[in-house]
Amino acid sequence: MQRALESRAFISALLAMAIGAFLFYAHPFPEQQIFLRVIAMRAPQAFLSFKYLYYTLLFTTPYLVCLTLLSGLYIFTLKARQHISPGRLPEYPDPSERDDLFLVVGEVHNPRKPVPAKAPYWLTIPERGLFTGIAILGAIGSGKSSCAMYPFAEQILAYKANDKEKRIGGLTLEVKGDFCRKVKEILTRHGRAEDYIEIGLDSEYCYNPLHSDLDAYALAYNIASLLNNLFGRGKEPFWQQAYTNLVKFIILLHKAAYDYVTFFDVYQCAISPPLLEARITEAEDIILGDHYVAVAPQVYGERTVDLAGLGFVHDEKEDRFLAPATSELRDILRGRGIPFEARTVHDPSRANPEKLAQLEAVQRWFNDDWKRIEPKLRTSIVEGVSVFLSLFDDNTKVKRVFCPKKECYDPQKNANNQFGKPLPSFSWLIERGVVAALNFPIGMNAGLAKALGVMMKLDFERAVLNRVPEMEAHPERYFRQVLFLCDEYQHFATVGESDPTGDEKFFSLSRQPKCIPIVATQSISSLKSTLPADSWRTLLQTFRTKIFLTLSDDFSASTASHLCGREDQLKVAYSLSESGHDTKVSWLTGKALSHKANIIASKSYNTQSDYRFDMKTFMELRNTQSITVAYDGLNPIPPMYCYLKPYYNDLNESYFVQLAKGKL
Repeated sequence: MQRALESRAFISALLAMAIGAFLFYAHPFPEQQIFLRVIAMRAPQAFLSFKYLYYTLLFTTPYLVCLTLLSGLYIFTLKARQHISPGRLPEYPDPSERDDLFLVVGEVHNPRKPVPAKAPYWLTIPERGLFTGIAILGAIGSGKSSCAMYPFAEQILAYKANDKEKRIGGLTLEVKGDFCRKVKEILTRHGRAEDYIEIGLDSEYCYNPLHSDLDAYALAYNIASLLNNLFGRGKEPFWQQAYTNLVKFIILLHKAAYDYVTFFDVYQCAISPPLLEARITEAEDIILGDHYVAVAPQVYGERTVDLAGLGFVHDEKEDRFLAPATSELRDILRGRGIPFEARTVHDPSRANPEKLAQLEAVQRWFNDDWKRIEPKLRTSIVEGVSVFLSLFDDNTKVKRVFCPKKECYDPQKNANNQFGKPLPSFSWLIERGVVAALNFPIGMNAGLAKALGVMMKLDFERAVLNRVPEMEAHPERYFRQVLFLCDEYQHFATVGESDPTGDEKFFSLSRQPKCIPIVATQSISSLKSTLPADSWRTLLQTFRTKIFLTLSDDFSASTASHLCGREDQLKVAYSLSESGHDTKVSWLTGKALSHKANIIASKSYNTQSDYRFDMKTFMELRNTQSITVAYDGLNPIPPMYCYLKPYYNDLNESYFVQLAKGKL
């Protein structure tokens, strides 16, 4: 009925043709009427005009009558209670069957008003737009995870799930402990269960953040930057410089001497000066010395037969029989019950020049710098570092997982994973489509959870950026996309400001190595309170696509309204005025009184520059409703109402239908 009334002009024309045809034959023009015959004889032109006018009115009059009746029916019935039923959505594209990578954000009806439309469509972001970052902002309970993070993760992880060369891997960070389980379910559902690796206190993997190809200064700088983000940056730069210097030389010492270092090693040497000095002496023996097994002449004479062929040579200076020390030789001597001694002979000419230079740098720092600092000041510097490093000492599970022994990374000694299963490098994980997840709930230890998450994130970011030169060197190869998925991002966000590290610097460069950053946070205020000064602005602008769910604080709502921009809008103004004639003053009330008055009502229109969406709109959004500012990689898409699709509902059913059924 509604469609018929909306086409009332066409229907009136059809009815008019039918009625006109009937009247044309039932009531023809009365040419035989006496007056018309007289007119026909004296004024033939007038007669023809009357005749043609009569036939025209046979069709036009029914048309006007039918149109008037249908218009009245439309105005007084359907128009008074007009209701637009939402149209049918296009079929939702199955993520596992997509030939090209793109992300379906949600359904769009009327971009400017929260009302249904007859022809809704999907808001999609192509691959080139995904590389520019997606930020999801919404208050507690607004549906960030169920309506955005879960559906987005499934769409990306399901892409090319059956192709081992093109399936997407990445890193997942969270603080609650349930999101990792959901990612694992998504991978399992799409046949990728073997691509999931979880790092946690109860997992089989060990992860040493300091075991990487970075130099000592870069690792120390990362730790100092992490301290600033955890405990704030002081006004005096001396402390950060002192932290960095101390940690740098301790890491350099261990890398030069043992080719391995953990947070626990750094903590031990920082709080114990005698241990640090002993490690420097031990490093000198390892780098400068040649190690021998020594046997006394008396023992050699008594056990000549057992020692024959083992390479022992008499040294007159030591008055001992010496042989190069090896683990096999020691095992043989122990098995035969032959007593022996360890000897170290310093020979700078046979030392590794690079390690020798590093050792000399550590010795200069220790003797000419660290020892010359006043004990009280040294204690203050150590305390500034130990407050963070002690987290890896007081918890045995944390020490086992995040400070594994060196043997853990030795394929021969750790053939059966008796020292733990080492986490492969992020470069290896990325190129094989593996999804690594840090499952360390923040409720267990907030500071440690953030520290581990940030260190893992920095390792991941460095591995992603290292793809750029390789991609340039091998343009013929296919490089898979990489996903960075972070829920409650405010707990892991770090910025460098004037420093060379920081998320804002990574996200601004992540497009070329094909990284897809998707982060969710509660509000802009949460980022502002976490990050120093106005650095949140620099970080937020790196996400070209922003999805605003309902916001509960005025600062976030105001900022979101500003980000959506202003535009010229048509405003309606009403005015009422009253005028009177023969006005008199009432003796009873003392007020003006007129028995003849006029009331004038006027309505005017004018254009004003106003926000496209005001603060009230952002604070009154319902669950799954969002204001989305999207970017397709080439052109920005104007802000619009977009209805996200919860993972637990039918994706092909319209938002307004689900709302009417009480599913939202």
